[in-house]
Amino acid sequence: MHENKIDSTVVETIQDETALNIVEEMLDEQNHEDAAAFFRELHPSDGADLFLNLDQAQQAILVEHLEVDDIAGALEQMDSTEMAALSQHMDVEMLADVLDEVEADVAADFLGELEVDESQSLLTEMETSVVVESLLAYPPESAGGIMNEPPPALRRQMTIEEAFTFLRTHFQDQYDMLYLYVVDRYGALSGVVNMRSLILADPSQTIDDIMVRRVFSANVDMDQESVAQILSHYDLLAVPVVDADKQLVGIISIDDVIDVIEQEATEDIYRLAQVSENSEVFSPVPRAIRNRLPWLIINLGTAILASAIVAYYETTIARLAILAAFLPIVAGEGGNAGNQTMTIMVRSLALGEIRLSQWWKAVRHEALVGLINGLILGVGIGIIAWLWAGKPMLGLIIGVAMLANLVIAAVAGVVVPMILKRLNVDPALASSVFVTTTTDVMGFAIFLGLATYFLHWLI
Repeated sequence: MHENKIDSTVVETIQDETALNIVEEMLDEQNHEDAAAFFRELHPSDGADLFLNLDQAQQAILVEHLEVDDIAGALEQMDSTEMAALSQHMDVEMLADVLDEVEADVAADFLGELEVDESQSLLTEMETSVVVESLLAYPPESAGGIMNEPPPALRRQMTIEEAFTFLRTHFQDQYDMLYLYVVDRYGALSGVVNMRSLILADPSQTIDDIMVRRVFSANVDMDQESVAQILSHYDLLAVPVVDADKQLVGIISIDDVIDVIEQEATEDIYRLAQVSENSEVFSPVPRAIRNRLPWLIINLGTAILASAIVAYYETTIARLAILAAFLPIVAGEGGNAGNQTMTIMVRSLALGEIRLSQWWKAVRHEALVGLINGLILGVGIGIIAWLWAGKPMLGLIIGVAMLANLVIAAVAGVVVPMILKRLNVDPALASSVFVTTTTDVMGFAIFLGLATYFLHWLI
């Protein structure tokens, strides 16, 4: 029989798999209270991971023996799909109590994934429904959609002594005192005070004397990725959110943005491979097919286009079969070079490191890189082809084709993402298809075109 009181120092040092085995053993032995006590000693992130690795029957038993605070802590560490797995073991009243305990943006994210009638039933039971409903009015990936309720704000005419009294009276556990914001009589954001300045100030000074008037803020409609860039660029721990009238309506802290950065990075990586951002290693086979097959069909179409170029030069290849051996080299190197440039461009566009107006500067830079790489690789493959086939002209032709295709790849890697961005299409989603098609088609056309023109030198 396990002791009810679990040593937290022991729990912190065990591995996740060991913790899972311990809890599963407790549940199998009907030691439900022991399992719940063990779960409470885990960090919420570890608790969330452990919970999701239990089977549904074990999850239901554990939820039955946990307190609302314990469940809320784990819920805050989950994404919307994982939240759904946890919520299915609770009735409406219990789930509403849990959602009252989590941060408002987490509750809004969860409710936003539900059907309207389910969401409304929960909101009716929740005590924090007014705050959560205000967040549901904003797009989920906007600043308004990820913000939390703003803490009580100071007024500029307050003395430092009055400000401390105000903080002791109005600040509660749910508020992080990262920064103290100052608003005017209309609720408009007018300044910010950090805790260090407040503590070191003379009690007779006013907030107006010590506040910083230039405040970096985010509009409620700003994309969450842009909010992350503000926090990163200015090394902030939190950023206030304002509406069209500059009124303080929320706050986004660094922990909210870390989740956004992970989400956006995952989304971009998946999109570069034309895979849905909801894809997982062990996702159901039908869903995996739905996520991947459409883009494979599109890639099949572009591959047929490249094959059509090869088929056009069928006669040339028939007369000099060695050309077929070098086709994958020209196209493959061009595709790799194009994807290198494209990946850098997609990242730079996503992080705001480059503007659309700088397209020509980027083209010149990448074309120079492509030219130098093309010269080096072209000379190398040219010598190899000469020695391999014993034909100097073949070496010259494939060298020139390699040089030309790497320059084309560099230009395409810049221009394609820029054009897609201009058309308000996510560059990460479609760039690789167009870049690869360009390098394949142009690589085959240049190499086989030159070989056809100088065929009498090759035979």
